[in-house]
Amino acid sequence: MIFALMGLTTYGILHDYQLLISIGHILLLPSVGLWYAIKRNWSWKSIDKTMYLAFALGSFADSVILIDWGRTGEFLSISIASMMHLLIIIVFRKEGTRIYSDKMQDLPKIAIPFLFIFFFFGYVLMPSVPDSIYLVSIMYALLEVLLVSHGFFRIATGKSYLWVIFGVIMVLFKDAIYSFHFFIYNNTKIYLYAIQYPANILAYYMIAVGVAINQNNRKAISKLSIWIYIKNCFKLLFHFKNFTHFRRTLIRKSILPLPKNLANSQIG
Repeated sequence: MIFALMGLTTYGILHDYQLLISIGHILLLPSVGLWYAIKRNWSWKSIDKTMYLAFALGSFADSVILIDWGRTGEFLSISIASMMHLLIIIVFRKEGTRIYSDKMQDLPKIAIPFLFIFFFFGYVLMPSVPDSIYLVSIMYALLEVLLVSHGFFRIATGKSYLWVIFGVIMVLFKDAIYSFHFFIYNNTKIYLYAIQYPANILAYYMIAVGVAINQNNRKAISKLSIWIYIKNCFKLLFHFKNFTHFRRTLIRKSILPLPKNLANSQIG
């Protein structure tokens, strides 16, 4: 459903069908949130509630940009998208992620997103950004550095880590295309938006997949740990060596020699 709706929205963007564009912008991110909820079996833990709220805000950010409010619509869209990124950062931190390391090989995890956003926003985008959204754009850029760095530093492993890595990299890509389309070319290159918006949905879908896998794995490990603990207790209790040790102990106690005074008293 998500990918079919992405295709219809892209078709609407390219052929200027406002109905398809509006339906896609309103429903796509909630559909990703719905997928996440189904994948998590409608869990209502703290991380899950934060993810649900993030996708609800993302839908609002996408919808606001469609309203013909001029720069006000762009300001609201960027502000709400910043809040969505902040919520995703909170999710990463709830998972246990911290941006800290004394290893030199971890330096690119901070340097790459920082340098990319610094040069792109500083030298390419900012000269074209209107004054009305200048400050909110800087705030968005800072949160994006934190988002990508937290994605790189996640403590998750395997598929969960890879999904989120591809997701945050896609966030950088889609925001670069967004900036070219809206600020540098002033919404005149519609094909750029036809690339950017599906990339936008795909980025957050990848992040949702990574977080869902990690949460499901933690639940499975927790259940497995309890089962292993019970199993080990039974093994310890009913192990053959324990029975033989107990029997040997009883036999040894029964054949212990009596003290001489007690032996003489019994003989007398």
